[in-house]
Amino acid sequence: MNPSPARILIIDDTPTNIEILLDILEDEHELSFATSGRQALELLALGQKPDLILLDVMMPEMDGYMVCAALKADAATRDIPVIFVTAKTDAESETRAFTTGGVDFIHKPVNRAVVRARVRLHLELERRTRALESSLAEIARANDQLEVLSQALEQSPTSVLITDEQANIQYVNPRFSEETGYSAAEAIGQNPRLLKSGLTEVAIYRKMWDRLLRGAPWTGELMNRRKSGEVYWEEAHIAPVKDRGGTIHHYVAVNLNITERKQAHERLAFMAHHDPLTSLPNRALFFAHLEKALELAKRNGGRLALMFIDLDKFKPINDNWGHAVGDQVLQAAAQRLSSRVRASDTVGRIGGDEFVVLLPEVADAAGANKVAEGIHQALRQPFEIAGQTLEISGSIGIALFPDHGQSSLDLARYADEAMYRAKQGAAGA
Repeated sequence: MNPSPARILIIDDTPTNIEILLDILEDEHELSFATSGRQALELLALGQKPDLILLDVMMPEMDGYMVCAALKADAATRDIPVIFVTAKTDAESETRAFTTGGVDFIHKPVNRAVVRARVRLHLELERRTRALESSLAEIARANDQLEVLSQALEQSPTSVLITDEQANIQYVNPRFSEETGYSAAEAIGQNPRLLKSGLTEVAIYRKMWDRLLRGAPWTGELMNRRKSGEVYWEEAHIAPVKDRGGTIHHYVAVNLNITERKQAHERLAFMAHHDPLTSLPNRALFFAHLEKALELAKRNGGRLALMFIDLDKFKPINDNWGHAVGDQVLQAAAQRLSSRVRASDTVGRIGGDEFVVLLPEVADAAGANKVAEGIHQALRQPFEIAGQTLEISGSIGIALFPDHGQSSLDLARYADEAMYRAKQGAAGA
């Protein structure tokens, strides 16, 4: 029998946004919606508990953060996964979403495939979490029947190991062997530290054993290493098994491989701070680097240079050959820019054909001009794209700290004006 569809509640004050999400998800899930935070809380108070909530941030009266905080404060709703769906793309908003209790953060305008994939992922994670919690509860009830329990766990889809009170492994299930590469014969009698990669913070192990030795279960993330040497992430659920007198005689660990989830989060973090076409830092990340470089230069009495670069003769390429060719030119230009600076310098893309370069350490204007001339020469070299020989150039504006300003805003304004003057000069030449 097929399982019943998951119930999803959409909370958004904009009907168009609700309609978009309904269109994306209605063929797989049972959907409902609320047009305000208060309406949503009233529905939930009536016992209409969904499996997942898609929550907008910017709403009148109660914003998404307030709604999420109210959900997490209520025992009846605190376990419902909340995915924020919002037009806010800054790192602070994303951090606040996770701090408030959200499990994910989707940017508007939404991508259909991304929404469906994320919803499936978190519903599956929730299902697995419930299964894991159920397994742990069953283990706790059967602490006097470990042998019977080990047989029941032979078919478990999650990695399970059981140790004695000294943390010597007594049992591993087949999934453990599949996951780690260690057979039961190789693992039994060993300490679970045979999986340690050396990449998990010592403080995490300290906190884990502090809880376990006090008789409390522990849940956390560990970066472990397989027998092959490959590193992977696990979400570990470890519980002490006690006799009727409260004495610990075994530990049970149920572990879920979350490597893909970690990699997905890393990809999302990269996408949030980098230009998707060139993989260069975007405006937010570039200017964060500039702020740090300014602080260091002010502290050490150093100098830095900021360059604004606009590609000349790029628009005709887009008009004549199409955006696909234009995108390849932008990618090639980004590579040339990166090849003309040091590893300590930063190249970013902040607009269609606008690039920026940060030189955090320069001796004088001559040094910055030398780098700019190298960039100018690199951009003037013909590009071989899609069987065509294409030519562009670049107008470069340079601002020096402390000569042209004390703040990133002042330096950016000066560099932008200098670039504009260079572009006007090139056009009149």
